[in-house]
Amino acid sequence: MPANAFDRAAASYDTARAFPPGIAELVAAAALDLVPGVLNLVEIGVGTGRITRPLLAGGARVVGFDLSGGMLAQLRALLPPGAAQPPLAQADVTALPLTAAAYDAVVAVHVFQLIANWRGALDEVRRVLRPGGALLFGYEWRPADSPGARLRDQWNVIVRAQGGDQPPAQHDFADITAALLAQGAALEERAVGEWTLTRTLARQIETIEHRTWSPDWAAPPGFFPRCLAELRTWAAATYGGLDAAYVVPHRFIWQRFTWPVAA
Repeated sequence: MPANAFDRAAASYDTARAFPPGIAELVAAAALDLVPGVLNLVEIGVGTGRITRPLLAGGARVVGFDLSGGMLAQLRALLPPGAAQPPLAQADVTALPLTAAAYDAVVAVHVFQLIANWRGALDEVRRVLRPGGALLFGYEWRPADSPGARLRDQWNVIVRAQGGDQPPAQHDFADITAALLAQGAALEERAVGEWTLTRTLARQIETIEHRTWSPDWAAPPGFFPRCLAELRTWAAATYGGLDAAYVVPHRFIWQRFTWPVAA
């Protein structure tokens, strides 16, 4: 994905990924609790600071990196008036401009599945972590069998059947976790907060039609209309219509990976 690909989403990203009131603070507090006494953090794929901003408010020192200059500009604009500006830079996670073994934790939320060379990125994360440091993966959990999740799965099936590659440059998070465990990492998982969102299939299809999410950005012109028509037909036949509301439970999951420290 081009370095500036996420510039298009910078202005709307916080709205699309918004936490309900109070959840961001719980997420940040849990992260700091998982790395007690740690203040020197790196967030890769920092984006608009949805995670970094509450970490800063919680007293952490965070260095943030992202490929998108637009995202970093939005992060700076969203900091409270008078707040100290954290160090931010455009950089590839496979070549971070950081000193080796200098940081207590690296934070990555909804980013590793987008990195083509994710194994190289893991090597770079371990390079910058001090002995005993931690990698914190974060993601939002929701049921795999919810109507929205099934809709997205069916969309991928339709696009592939039409000759598309959907979603591009995505990797199975389970493969990344397995690679970390194979390196000898220990895993601790913690769920943080619970909330629900109410959606309709019509609204979910609109997010695909408007290319709200990155997996849909690379589709060629003219490709969407015929696929969307098929998706709407499938959704109506499966659920009896597109406008009925359904409720989806969410919670945030932190996964902390740590490696044995050599004697």
